[in-house]
Amino acid sequence: MIWLQRLCVIAVACMGVPAAAQQLPHFDFRLSDEVAEWRPAHDVSSIEPTAQGMVIRISGSDPYIHGPARDYPAGQPLWLTIRFKSDQPGTGQVFWFTEKRYAREEDSVHFPAVGGRWETVKVPVPPLGSGVMLRLDPPGTGGTCTVASITFSPRNLLTEPAWPRPQLPVLGSHPLVLRSGAAELLHSRQEWGGFQVRVAGRLMAVGYTRPLIGYQTAGGVHWLDLARSARVRVATAGRSIVVRATARDADGGEWLLSQRFAPGIGGTFDVVTHLAVTQSRSIVFAPMTVVLPGVGSFGTRKDHALFAGLEYLDGVPSEVSSSTADIRGPLANRKVPDNLRITFPLMAVQDAHAYVGLIWDKEPRFSALFDSPDRTFHGGGHLMGVIFPGSDGSNRVEGSLLPYDGVPVVPGHPVSLHAQIIAGIGESVVDAVQHYVRLHGLPPLPDPGMNLQGYIRFAAGGWMDSRIRDEGYFRHAYWPGSSFQPQPAADAALYMEWLAARTHDSGLAERLRVVARLALEAVNPDGWDFSGVSHVHLPAVSLVFGHVEENAARAKAAALDELRQLGPDGIIRYHPKPGGPDFGSTHFEDTANGLTAPVTAALLEHAAISGDASLIQQAVAKLHALDRWLYTAPRGAQTWEVPLHTPDILASAHLVKAYTLGYILTRDPKLLRMARYWAWTGVPFVYLVNPTAGRVGPYATTPVFGATHWIAPDWMGLPVQWCGLVYAAALYGLARYDAGGPWRKLADGITVSGIQQSFPASEKDYQGLLPDSFNLRPQTRNGPAINPGTVEANAVRYYGGPPLYDLVDFRRYGVIARAPGAIEPLADTPREARFRVRGFTPGPYYVALSGLRRPATVRVNGARVPATQHDGRIAVRVSGSAIITVGTR
Repeated sequence: MIWLQRLCVIAVACMGVPAAAQQLPHFDFRLSDEVAEWRPAHDVSSIEPTAQGMVIRISGSDPYIHGPARDYPAGQPLWLTIRFKSDQPGTGQVFWFTEKRYAREEDSVHFPAVGGRWETVKVPVPPLGSGVMLRLDPPGTGGTCTVASITFSPRNLLTEPAWPRPQLPVLGSHPLVLRSGAAELLHSRQEWGGFQVRVAGRLMAVGYTRPLIGYQTAGGVHWLDLARSARVRVATAGRSIVVRATARDADGGEWLLSQRFAPGIGGTFDVVTHLAVTQSRSIVFAPMTVVLPGVGSFGTRKDHALFAGLEYLDGVPSEVSSSTADIRGPLANRKVPDNLRITFPLMAVQDAHAYVGLIWDKEPRFSALFDSPDRTFHGGGHLMGVIFPGSDGSNRVEGSLLPYDGVPVVPGHPVSLHAQIIAGIGESVVDAVQHYVRLHGLPPLPDPGMNLQGYIRFAAGGWMDSRIRDEGYFRHAYWPGSSFQPQPAADAALYMEWLAARTHDSGLAERLRVVARLALEAVNPDGWDFSGVSHVHLPAVSLVFGHVEENAARAKAAALDELRQLGPDGIIRYHPKPGGPDFGSTHFEDTANGLTAPVTAALLEHAAISGDASLIQQAVAKLHALDRWLYTAPRGAQTWEVPLHTPDILASAHLVKAYTLGYILTRDPKLLRMARYWAWTGVPFVYLVNPTAGRVGPYATTPVFGATHWIAPDWMGLPVQWCGLVYAAALYGLARYDAGGPWRKLADGITVSGIQQSFPASEKDYQGLLPDSFNLRPQTRNGPAINPGTVEANAVRYYGGPPLYDLVDFRRYGVIARAPGAIEPLADTPREARFRVRGFTPGPYYVALSGLRRPATVRVNGARVPATQHDGRIAVRVSGSAIITVGTR
């Protein structure tokens, strides 16, 4: 992953600098004297003054220049505005440093570049102080970047009021009641926000009875206290409860508010809130819909909490929102985040077998407010709400309840929000995620922009013509100046064979197979199934090209090694690397499900390949060690750079794969339920609502709810699709056994987004490669560029036809079948196992049979074939589609 801090940027038109800002340092690079004060520092061949500005000639992958020291006002937050034109798209960065403290990632801000045209961006920077120098890292890895100016202006902050403490609603003796499923909503007859939400009779949440509305005038911010000044009427209207409030502010304007509550299906209450004014007002804060879980009941305790895209909390006391366990510095404040970082509009808190949540129509003009526990209003529970105005990463300090400036609301144009309060029985926030999907479904599949034949040409270019390949060797990823070296990669041959088998272009097929042979020749045949560069591992190379038994024997050895790694308790413990950061220092234990699951999944896979009954039994026993994490958050799968504590979609992926394999090998329904649970835990990392108007958005996946090295990049709102594609591969496997789940569509969507995000064919060095991350607002890609295998492993499933790999356990007869294609079970009795196999390749391939406990005969399409059995394993050579029968002699 590359170093890329959260983008907090807004593109703006060319603007003048306010008079007050003229005293601040500024750089006009149309003046040669200004340019002369800047110096090339790294990967910049020259700096030249021109009439348009300072031309920076980039000569490497990490260009940057240094400017002179300047004095900035102490204590004054600033806006930095830069006007530039970059030859290449990408991400620029500005650092600030002094002679005593060199440039650090946390003392910097990033900005996107579309490339090829003049752009003006405005980014927030903190107070800088005296003697501060700037370092400018221009976008791109080549060409030029022309900078016309860098200017500064004051960034003034509004002050929050002393928020009134919420009070329990006074329901009275005859409250109005709505029922839906196991949930009830009870509303007082006289109070705005005077409602309770109950599940099976237990109080789960209350409304916000002390709301303030803030509006801005030339004289400052004024606050309207609705509890003290509003006239409230509550009545029924059909099956709904309607609440109306009117209040007059100190400047003579009247405010008209209404809320309609209506029961929906299965524990759902629709809430429509309107806010109108009789005089124009510039609003800085208006709580549209607010729910306070735990107030008057379980308090600040919880079992779990979720804010999709930002928070995934367990019930230990240290698990609080906006914590520094996963990210440090100002960005840890996630109470009111940039809307871009919300993967779909859901907040939920679960405690003692019940949950309550809030869903809303995600519109740019609204912001989400989440605090667990509630340290904002100090209500004695938790805080979930939707407020006006919105949050776009540039109009407020990240996390602040107040923007920099108010948003006008005029008479005749009310502000309206549709939201849903959800509640029900549940053991974790997964139940709330399921509730959301039941109500709103998954988004339509995006258009990948290419059909099967187009994708084949695209991926073939990635394997053969990008900078990934060096003759018969392949890099995991490529980027100028990166450390990724060409290496043997037998999986490249597998992927190229699939492309060759499906293309209509015979010339392309022949070229692919020539390069595939080069890839195979670079690897010892007994390691073909263990050599690869893709993030998705498929032990199918030997099933296509031979040496099945040698690779199966190596799988058995690998399983024995994995058993040793897991130890007696089946748990992997985290140990920091000597001299490196301790990524476990912010976690509440020295292990995590995402740290243990990949080893467990590999053990199960290798044991199945070996067919050794004892190994399989031990692998399944180790799988049950993962049960200790049931109903917890997925976390800790990327401890090479991310804290062990951090919620992680890769952990979900490994857990789904492990439990699905366990179910295949045992048919224990409990293991299928566990696989299903962990599949749902990955959904909050997937964009189910497009965060921008851009083409890439739906089904993009954020990797973790945290940051690399706690600092940067902040991955919330920054998709890393390779992590999602590993998750998608696990979902494709689960979908076969849990057809009622949304897994196939979810996996297809993630795959399509991976295709969309990949570098286009026009970028010759990177064609067909997957970017390490993707910037959603500017729709630009970040390196390094990853080999095509991670996308292709899933594209095989999306575009249809036999998969690259299949495994079926015929338990009654006692044989595990594996093939480079689809296996369709036809019979499984104590005397025989029979199945149809459809290979993805038209040429000869191998079906591997393992776990045989007695001598067996093998028939292909009814004809007996020679079958040499070794250590309970047989490899059968077939072509095309065939029916295979394994029987007792």
